[in-house]
Parts: sequence; C-alpha cells; structure tokens
Amino acid sequence: MTKRIEERIEGVIESLGYLLYDVSLIKESEQHILRVSLKNPNGAVSLDNCQQVSEIISPLLDVCDFLKDAYILEVSSMGLERTLKTPKHFKLSLGEKVAVKLMNKQSFQAILKDANDLSVDFELENHTIKSVEYKDLKKVKTLFEW
Repeated sequence: MTKRIEERIEGVIESLGYLLYDVSLIKESEQHILRVSLKNPNGAVSLDNCQQVSEIISPLLDVCDFLKDAYILEVSSMGLERTLKTPKHFKLSLGEKVAVKLMNKQSFQAILKDANDLSVDFELENHTIKSVEYKDLKKVKTLFEW
C-alpha cells in the first residue's frame, strides 16, 4: 500500500522542489500514522517545508482513498541519522558518512560513494573503494558528527 501512496505523491513533492525519501504506515496506540519523509536538495527541511507538503498531499491522499481507516499524516525531514534500507535511500544519501555491518559480521565506517540497484560503493578511510551487494549488507546507518 505504501508503494501506491509513494507513486501518487512523489511527483507532487518533486514539483515543490523536494525529494520523497520514504513513506511508512505504522500503528501506535490504536492510531494509524502515515509518515512521509523528505529531503531538500538545497539544504535542510524546515517546518514550513513540511507544512507546505502536508497541505498539498493531504487532499490528494483523501481523494485517492488508499487508507480505509482514519490516519494522522506526519511530514518530516529524513533525519540526520537513519537506517538505509532501499536502493533509493542509498542514492539519496551519497556523500554521507555511514556505519556498515555486513552479513559476515564485518563492520566499518565509510563514505557512501555510489549506489545502483544491485550494489553500493563505500570509500574507506584509506581512500579505497569497497563494493558490496545489497544482499551482503546487514545494516547501514548514516552517522552525524557534531
């Protein structure tokens, strides 16, 4: 269902100058919450940006009637530290520092250099490139250094 929602709102969000990072539907305390995460290619995502997107996509979602139950729409930035799960997440996080855990229990920190639909390239501290297929990744999380 979130894929259909994503397809419906992505073009609208891009027309406003933002990128759709993720859509998730969760249930907290008997309440359905539709979370839409954004990236602003020109800098940080502000509260005003979130409000603008929310006001535009809310009526679209109501008309599409993808969600049968009542829900709360939350629009936010993608966050400074987040787990990368899809090729899209990796592509939208190029150039960021990440902590990587592999299925073989190896772990390292690196800069995310490139991503395609099959694999990811990481630049290690010694400036070598390590290519890893998604199937070999256990967890990748962006790191924010204060």
